[in-house]
Amino acid sequence: MLRTTRRRYLATFGTAGLAVTAGCISSDDPSYEGTWSRRGFDDARTGVSPARGPTGGLHIAWRASVHGGYPVSTPVIADETVYHLHTRGGIDRRHDTAVSAFDAATGEERWRTTVSVSGTDSLAYHHDSVVVADDRLYVRTFEGLHALSTVGEHLWTHPVPTTAQPYPIVAPPVVTDDVVVTATYGVRTPPVAVVAVDADTGETRWRVGFDARRIPWTLSAADGTVFVPFLRGDAGVVALDLTTGTNQWSRSLPVDGPVTISADTMLVPLRENATEFVAAVARRTRRLVWRVPAGRRTESGVAVTDDLAYYCADGVVVARRLDSGDRVWSFGPDPRVSLGWTPVVADELVYAVSARAREGSAPATLYALDRETGTPRGRGRLPRSVTRSGLAVVGGAAYVALGHGELLCVESCSGAVAGRCLLE
Repeated sequence: MLRTTRRRYLATFGTAGLAVTAGCISSDDPSYEGTWSRRGFDDARTGVSPARGPTGGLHIAWRASVHGGYPVSTPVIADETVYHLHTRGGIDRRHDTAVSAFDAATGEERWRTTVSVSGTDSLAYHHDSVVVADDRLYVRTFEGLHALSTVGEHLWTHPVPTTAQPYPIVAPPVVTDDVVVTATYGVRTPPVAVVAVDADTGETRWRVGFDARRIPWTLSAADGTVFVPFLRGDAGVVALDLTTGTNQWSRSLPVDGPVTISADTMLVPLRENATEFVAAVARRTRRLVWRVPAGRRTESGVAVTDDLAYYCADGVVVARRLDSGDRVWSFGPDPRVSLGWTPVVADELVYAVSARAREGSAPATLYALDRETGTPRGRGRLPRSVTRSGLAVVGGAAYVALGHGELLCVESCSGAVAGRCLLE
């Protein structure tokens, strides 16, 4: 495993382009404290953390080599440790899917545990799915749900297969109290089900079956309820009791992505007659509060604070009022924001990544935007484009995985003068 500190990185790549905000002085060193437990930050998939993220001139503090098989997973962080799920890709070789633990400050790999092995070449081998909770890690491969201790001990595996096309790519299980909930993903024949297991033992707590024509998407949860979105037609959203699996209600909607929960509001991406929308639905009455055309977007999600919702579409980050759907600000399309990106909010900042315009053009750039105005508060180049991975933020540092097997730690520059990051 190659681990590159900031000094080694700059010796190889130089400082030019790593930080571009002149006059930035960072008064605090990163603490690396805090938790980013899963993609979307929490079971409600709000994408919002109280942690302070890096700002000003952003630079790469360290990078580590990991397996480069698809998909690229979002790192998670707890107790100053970064956990990452990755698979050895390539053709005609053994495909090991592993979880690795890295020191959050230095990038040193502490341990690596293989959770699944496949001898079959495939488009993908795991879901973007790591969750850290109560000193355990939970991940979804295409064979099932796995639990590990935070020191790398394999605890149990519960078979929940993914079949055919690996939909959705992003599929962290819901982990609340002592229950872990996932689904049978992929375009498949029966049975289609949502499954809850005991967090300690992996034994089945409940299982709810659905019509085989339905395709379950990324789960979310809040206040003792699991929200199950289904793609295809008007299958919509089903709410299940977290403890028993009892069907509480369903709402017919042309769902086109994961559901985000904010108090009494559900943010739901929709697709109707080839037109894409973002909608707000009252959680208790299921009334449509507002719906706005979103332009071209992917199955990326929506981040939400108490008063604003953020999403990416048509190369732009958009912020809208949660109560009315009115646009507050947008960032892009120059630079053009990656379509596959879900905004991440940390303290007063929103993070977004620009897409690489074309082969041979400048690499992607990570932007830190003021969450109320969209004004850039920091930026720094990344060596490769970000595809589907999300960002994780704790105590002054941000972590992201790139294609081709790279895991990065991004921090604020200690000083930037005339567009250059000056490091000791």
